Amino acid sequence: MNAKIYQPILSHTVSLPYKSLPISKKHEGYTLVELMIALVLGLLISAAALQVFYTSSVNSRRQEASSQIQDNAIFGFSQMQQHLRRTNYGAKSTGAFNEFFMNHLTPQGGVVLTAPTGVAPVTTPPTPVSWLQGNLSGLTLDGAAIPVALLSSNASANSTSNLKGIANSDQLTIQYRSDRAGTFDCEGDAIPQGFYVIERYFVRDAGLACASAIYEYDEDTAGSPTGLDIASYTVPAVPATPTAPAVAASVKNNNLAGTGTIIIPNVDYFRATLGISSSRDFATDPENLAIAYVPIPAASNLATVLDTRRIVSLQIGILARSNNPTATAQNNSDVQFTVLDKVDAELSDTVAAGPTYLRNIYETTILLRNARGGL
Repeated sequence: MNAKIYQPILSHTVSLPYKSLPISKKHEGYTLVELMIALVLGLLISAAALQVFYTSSVNSRRQEASSQIQDNAIFGFSQMQQHLRRTNYGAKSTGAFNEFFMNHLTPQGGVVLTAPTGVAPVTTPPTPVSWLQGNLSGLTLDGAAIPVALLSSNASANSTSNLKGIANSDQLTIQYRSDRAGTFDCEGDAIPQGFYVIERYFVRDAGLACASAIYEYDEDTAGSPTGLDIASYTVPAVPATPTAPAVAASVKNNNLAGTGTIIIPNVDYFRATLGISSSRDFATDPENLAIAYVPIPAASNLATVLDTRRIVSLQIGILARSNNPTATAQNNSDVQFTVLDKVDAELSDTVAAGPTYLRNIYETTILLRNARGGL
């Protein structure tokens, strides 16, 4: 039996050549120089963006302020001009001049400069009081003479001003008759057809306000010892129509001596001047007219200025400002304004120390067609 020889199989390790595997390189951090450059670039970009934002914000606020002035002033100024154009319509003639010759003596005259005093002349025997005098001929207020403070006035105590050295704005009181339906006074009240309206323009609470009174002229009442009281008026009844019910007559109170209604907000100053002429042939020879614009005369100077002259036109001007302040490099104390004959006027110290608003001047000249007809 052949014996098989078993030899153990010896395990052994085969050595292979060593080859190193690639190792990923870790990201390294930014250097200090790189960080400083990035920081500077970021600041420059941020500064540019902030400058663009600031400029855009300033321009936006100025545009908004400009829109505010236009919305407030232009609309109200336009409405005011329409009312002033009616001035003197319905005036009455005097012994010396016809109804187109408008001055401080014209009964129911357009620019209201005079009112009856209610003082009886000294005569023997005593003469009863006559209210048939002046522009507001025949009218009384609350049973007494209409206060002089309600008439047109240069630098009226009723009218405030924000200009240095000019303590008060002007007050302009006008009068006219409405001979068509659908018209309204400056306070928004409907004027019955054929009725008169008195409108008083002045500045209060930083706005141009208007107070008004509506009345129906009755010659007998105006010439009576009591005169025609304009504290209130009766709105005529309206008969029924197929499309509307009847409206009963009603009594409404007037507001001529009150605070009125703001028609143009944010007004710093209001100025009015009268265009006067000594021409007697205004309608037939307009080329040879000589019109001078003068401030509203004081009561003591009316005869000197207007006895031989007529009022043929009006000039009005306002200094208006925006609702909100704006950013500007110019201080309030550095600005000057010229409103009609008031040249290089500055803001008062109190206003100059306050916020900076956008301001603008609006002026217009109105030829009064109701005062230039006739000879």
